[in-house]
Amino acid sequence: MQAIAAAHLGRDMPVDFGRKFIPEELTPLFYVSLYRQLAPEQRLRYNQLQALYFNEQIIFFETMIGRGVLESLLRQCWTNGFGDKLQRFSDDEIRHSEMFRQLNRRCAPQYYAAADFHFIQAPNRSIAALEWMTRRPRIFPLFIWLMLLQEERSLYYSKEFIRRGDAIEPHFVASHRVHLADEASHVRWDQELLDRLWQRTGRALRIVNARLFAWMLGEFFSTPKRGQLRVVAMLAREFPELRKREPEMSRQLLALPQDETYQLSLYSRRIVPRCFAQFDQWPEFRVMERAIRGYRFVPQEAL
Repeated sequence: MQAIAAAHLGRDMPVDFGRKFIPEELTPLFYVSLYRQLAPEQRLRYNQLQALYFNEQIIFFETMIGRGVLESLLRQCWTNGFGDKLQRFSDDEIRHSEMFRQLNRRCAPQYYAAADFHFIQAPNRSIAALEWMTRRPRIFPLFIWLMLLQEERSLYYSKEFIRRGDAIEPHFVASHRVHLADEASHVRWDQELLDRLWQRTGRALRIVNARLFAWMLGEFFSTPKRGQLRVVAMLAREFPELRKREPEMSRQLLALPQDETYQLSLYSRRIVPRCFAQFDQWPEFRVMERAIRGYRFVPQEAL
């Protein structure tokens, strides 16, 4: 019913470009001092561009990571009907990607009519490596951990869209209502996958995966990088008076890995409690203390 309602909204209502597309606190530039100096119309447009990039991130994650993992897992035999859950999981991810794809096309057809990505420009060699690794989840189960972390975070983010619904553009709120309805099941299935696979993974391979996972989070998921800089560059192109400020905006964004408030807006026990509790069960995840500012290992005996 929620999916039908979202589709109906998409057909019957134009996009309201007078509203934010995403809660401000979920955008990186909100956490830099220069953001307070922007004019209201500049802040609004940055917010809208950042929301389009955020949708790209969802599409990229669900197609480039989730699809490979799930397609590989679906080729295996599972007991107690778990294969049916994985098939539903895969179907949901395809539907979500299409939903956010259509939302971006509706908001910015000049960028998305012929492509899914405008701000994300991953090198072909990186895409090929990612595809190879995600299709081997028994060797690289870190991607299941990544799915759990990102999908639990999506639960929190979607709730924030809905909680701020009066201030956020209705198409975005409707899309996140649909996303929220499915992500709770996905988090449970991610946990079940880890229960089935992680303990059966040898200790040495678990350590390698945990370290690779920590590196990946620090490198790609905890700090603004090239895509975010392209958002700022696009903002400066739309507002030529910001061109002189673009280097400083970029510099402040690239300093956010050292900003605790920003880091805690990404991952904390409030945002991803289940995933952090899972980390606590395995000593190899002590490495996450260096990768995620909001995580501190809690030994099982202290729980």
